[in-house]
Parts: sequence; structure tokens; C-alpha cells
Amino acid sequence: MIAVDYNKVEDAVLKKALGIFGQSAVNFFNIDTKIIAPAETEIKNIEIKTGYTDYLFYTDDGNYLHFEFQTTDKRDDIKRFLYYDASLFYRDKKKVRTVVIYSADIGKADEYIDAVTIKYGVEAIYMKQFDGDEKLEYLKKKIERREKLSNEDILTLTMLPLMSGKGSRSERAIESIELTDNLEDSENKLRCLSLLYALLDKFGDKISRKKLKEMITMTEIGKMIRDEGIEEGIEKGKTKGKSEIIIRLLVKKFKKVPEEYIDRIKFLSDETLECVATDIFDMESVEDLKKYF
Repeated sequence: MIAVDYNKVEDAVLKKALGIFGQSAVNFFNIDTKIIAPAETEIKNIEIKTGYTDYLFYTDDGNYLHFEFQTTDKRDDIKRFLYYDASLFYRDKKKVRTVVIYSADIGKADEYIDAVTIKYGVEAIYMKQFDGDEKLEYLKKKIERREKLSNEDILTLTMLPLMSGKGSRSERAIESIELTDNLEDSENKLRCLSLLYALLDKFGDKISRKKLKEMITMTEIGKMIRDEGIEEGIEKGKTKGKSEIIIRLLVKKFKKVPEEYIDRIKFLSDETLECVATDIFDMESVEDLKKYF
């Protein structure tokens, strides 16, 4: 029997989830912005203490969209979000819009801090307003009819454990996993599993996490995720090398390149990086890079 490296599987799944969640969540929750790329979630302050946001994305207006998932309503939570956002603004000089998604166990939480010179607020979404039982039945019927799930359906399926319902959060998580297992479309199944894994990694119990992990690693889906993770790792390595070379060339040519530009160059596609490399010697100003973003 071949041993399974769960850490590699987890890395691949969480990367997949990040890519799927972005714009799907923006549409699902009716947030009026457009995501252009995932952003680094690790935050280090000057004391080298590190924190991680749940999800962080670049938006088309040049700023950040920050998501947090909460199953508790501790009063210090909003202070932690303030710390994250203030650190991001200090480091990158970008505005930060923070959306906190609260599970059905929470009906109200602190959304605003008034510390006189510091005034800070988040946008709260309470999953209690979503009827999980009703949405579960809708999805069951759609899957029984073998209809293709929309992006909204996929996000709904994976968010079921956070919604209100008759059973416990753990029971709703198991129902989501079992419903995902019934999907015939392998790509949709992969997307649902990836999002569920990311979500349950944060708030799931041992039973639901174990069931999901077994389902992922003991089926063809697990192989797909591992293979995709390997391919993405290879391509990312190649692209990272190109982006670093281009950044060095730009610094040599213009002496100074804005941090915002450097961040965006790192997320450019391989094809776009090749265009930048071709045009770099014809650029008259670092501002000429804007057309590639």
C-alpha cells in the first residue's frame, strides 16, 4: 500500500480552494468589487510576530478584499482584524475592505471599534439568515436530476455547515461531504472537496475532517488533486523565476520600482511576463508597466 503524504495533499487542496473561493464568494454575498488575484495572507510586523488572514485578494481598484470566517464572537476578534488590516495598510499602503462571515451560532458580534483617533469597522455576514435545510433539499434534488451545479450552488453546498438548520454543525458538515460524494461531474466534485477541506480545516470537528480526508485521498479525486498540485508547483516555480529576473532588470533600469508593481508582477501569467521581458528595453518610465496589470 502506498503511503499518502497528507501535508502535500492539504497544500494542494488549500491552494485549489483559494482559487475557487475568490470571485464566487463576491458574487454569492453580493459584494460590489472584482477580484483580480489572490494575495499573500501572511503578515509579519516589526517584532517578527506572524499572523495569517483567512482569505486575502487583490481587487481591481488596487486595494485588498479580506475575508474572515468566525464560529465565535469573542470581543478580541475585531481587534485582531484591526491589527491585520492596519499591518497590511502600513506595509502596502493599500485600502482594506474586511468581510467577516459568522456561522449560524452567532446572531450578533462587534462590528465597529471607536478608539477616538482610530475608528474601524468590518462588514458582517451572519449565516444564520440562510436556511441550510432548505438549501440542502434544493441541492439534493438538483444532484438527483443530474443537473450541473452553478458556481453559486457549489459555494452553497460547501457553506451548508455554517448555515442554520435542525442538526448540529458537524451533522451538516457530514451531509455536505456525502452530497459532494454523489456528484458525477469530477471537476465540480473537486471544487466542492477543496472548499470543504479549507472550511472544515478551520472549524470542523475530528469526525468530519477525518471523513473528508479519507474521501479525498482514497478516490480518484485525491490523485487529481495531488497531480494538479505537482503541476502547479512546477509551473509556479518557473513563473516565480521569471518574475524575479524581470523585477531585477526593472530595478536595474529604473533604480526603483514601486512595491505595488512588484506585488503585481509576481502574479502575472507566464505569457504576460514574456511580453514584459520583450518590451522592457523600450520602456521609458516605470509607469509603462501599468498596461500589463
